[in-house]
Amino acid sequence: MEIESSSSVRKKPRISVEKWLKITETVRNNFQIIGQANGKTLRPKEQVVTLTREVEELIKQALPQTLLIEERDAKGVKFLERKLTGEAIHRNIELIWGRLKENHPWKLGICGMGGVGKTTIMMQVHNRLLEDATFDGVAFVTVSKDFSISKLQIDIEKALRFDVTEVEHEKKRAAKLSKHLEGMKNCVLILDDVWDHFDLEEVGIPIRAKGIKLVLTTRFIDVCSQMHCQEKIEIKPLSQKEAENFFLEELGSKVVDDLEIEAVMKSIVRECAGLPIGVITMARSMRGKTEVFEWRDSLVELQESSKGQTNMEQKVLMNLKFSYDHLDNPNVQQCFLSCALYPEDEFIDKFELVEFFIDQGLMDGLNTRKEQYDRGLTRLNKLRNACLLEDHGNTMKMHDLIRDMALHIMSATAIVQAGKQLMMIPSEECWTDALEKVSLMKSNIRAFPSKMSPNCPKLSAIEWMLAEECGFS
Repeated sequence: MEIESSSSVRKKPRISVEKWLKITETVRNNFQIIGQANGKTLRPKEQVVTLTREVEELIKQALPQTLLIEERDAKGVKFLERKLTGEAIHRNIELIWGRLKENHPWKLGICGMGGVGKTTIMMQVHNRLLEDATFDGVAFVTVSKDFSISKLQIDIEKALRFDVTEVEHEKKRAAKLSKHLEGMKNCVLILDDVWDHFDLEEVGIPIRAKGIKLVLTTRFIDVCSQMHCQEKIEIKPLSQKEAENFFLEELGSKVVDDLEIEAVMKSIVRECAGLPIGVITMARSMRGKTEVFEWRDSLVELQESSKGQTNMEQKVLMNLKFSYDHLDNPNVQQCFLSCALYPEDEFIDKFELVEFFIDQGLMDGLNTRKEQYDRGLTRLNKLRNACLLEDHGNTMKMHDLIRDMALHIMSATAIVQAGKQLMMIPSEECWTDALEKVSLMKSNIRAFPSKMSPNCPKLSAIEWMLAEECGFS
């Protein structure tokens, strides 16, 4: 029988099936009681008639075709993680882990500049938590700059495998979520990429619950204070030596055994300012370069790109453009820029991206759909190998700083307001004749103003389709 085999295949009965089984068990027990009484009970005939009716009702009830659903606990799936090296990184991971293993609630703030490795560190901690049986719930949720309470609630519910009802009011959802969390004995919530403070209880996170440990990552130390974090852990850039070792690991080549190349390599690493995202991107862009003049030329190009930048993040952002400039095909560059049209921190389905590339004409010249898909997936791999996209199984994601770099490149030719939940269309002066791309994904715009008639000859229909959710095309 299907129900009996559920334990071996990690499945469980649906809620409606569980109710039916409980009622059936009650009726069965009542029949046994009557039988064991051997006629000594009062009104046995009436009891049998009543139970017979209950059985008839049970038979009439229609059960779902699929009696079982997948058995799911409140732990998620491991991330495909990138290991960061260095004593400071290891020390911070162990400090965070030690706090989470303590037997009382913690609210930790992990802060540091963009690209310093906060998310990667917490992904490693997340994967380690999944292997520890003492934790009955682990959730890793990305908050981002343009977040909403309802989306955050849904993301937490999904991460902890709670039942999700999309249409519920925020306050009802908060109460339901809070009740779930209060019932957990040892649960860790990781809120990644928090840009501003917000009320945790408004979301449904019970701040006084004994079984809840909260970790948030942010670029701003003030956010840690405003969110009442009990401890702040600052993630600092890699030291020069750590960055050099990390660079060599990612380069995967012995070319730097050449003393001249080694000297240039150290200068290139210094330009990355100790940020892992910069080190990885540069190392991958240097793969295959074996001549010292190629390394010297790359260093000059790198220094030129960041000249005049005093802000460290802006300097690294300009350095990241080096990898974009060295993509060997303008169409591959356009594929990369198209990924930035999605909302920040979005996990984008690979096949959806390939369809998007095809719709833009970036796969023209191929004879079949299969060839187009193969080419599109190959380009995604190329972008991943250049560290311009992160691979998460069936989806791809773009790091915040990489996306900032892409938006900087498109700044004169694109309107990108994806995920900002706009209520109104951008003003007419934004719609210049140089405009090529528009992304208004996840907006609440219902109509295009009738008096507005922008002249954008370079704007293609496919980019307009990004705004279909807004009610116009």
